Amino acid sequence: MTAMANSLLDQLARQDRAFARKVCDGLREALEAAGLKLPSLAVERAATGAHLVQLGGVTPDVASELATLIWTGTPYVRAVRGGEFNPAHPLRWSPEPGELLVEAATGRLGEFSHSDEHGELVLVPADGGAPWPVGRCAVRHPTRTDLARAEPSRSSESTSR
Repeated sequence: MTAMANSLLDQLARQDRAFARKVCDGLREALEAAGLKLPSLAVERAATGAHLVQLGGVTPDVASELATLIWTGTPYVRAVRGGEFNPAHPLRWSPEPGELLVEAATGRLGEFSHSDEHGELVLVPADGGAPWPVGRCAVRHPTRTDLARAEPSRSSESTSR
């Protein structure tokens, strides 16, 4: 290889590393703005020489929040990429009957019952109140904190029977 080819390869490697770091920093900032942290987020060089953004391992709570952010942003990403903006676009994800979900806007915990005629999820409150519909993009999986907060109402409900 000539000195010029080595120089160009070095420049390309530096640009690749700088781009990976820029993307990693942008992802870290976006996650922090959403209240999430990926402790192992870093840039590493693969055996092939390419620079990779390593996301690392996370707790199920963090993974659930990350999935919620991605599902919620999916219609916007499609629109930005030139597709049609459709926040009501049917998502492939569907919860199992009895699965616990949290309405993200209110923090209200409920068990998934069924999907209504509009495609919204129908949740039955943990405290035994009336079921309510909620959009697929407006729910997330509960964290331990959500479950602990709901536990007193479930305990008092079972003792009052």
